Amino acid sequence: MSDSKQGQNSSMGIVISLFTGLFIGTIIGMLYAPKSGKETRKEIKDKSEEVMDKSKKSMDTAVTRTRDFIDKGSARVSDLKKKGEGFVEKGREKAKKTAKDVSSRLDKVVKEGKQAAKKAEEEIS
Repeated sequence: MSDSKQGQNSSMGIVISLFTGLFIGTIIGMLYAPKSGKETRKEIKDKSEEVMDKSKKSMDTAVTRTRDFIDKGSARVSDLKKKGEGFVEKGREKAKKTAKDVSSRLDKVVKEGKQAAKKAEEEIS
């Protein structure tokens, strides 16, 4: 498992534990409050709905932030890929130009060498 997935699972576990603890603490507090059973049940129901709404909003926020992060990361990777492709193409062009220059210089040196050899042969003869 990658570090980022492990971190997401760990963060998700913390959020779930936090809301579970909050929910259980709220219910225990209401059960020990001096109210009638009907009032206590209504309060538990209301608090449960409130906690669920907050949990849903928090999850929606986390999902939205994660999607934004992924979108920004994807765009950045795409930009880097384009830049990399540009660098590779420039490198290819430079290598071709260098090879052409070296080849023409080599041809010139070989031609001059042949001429020098021919001249030397004529002088010897």
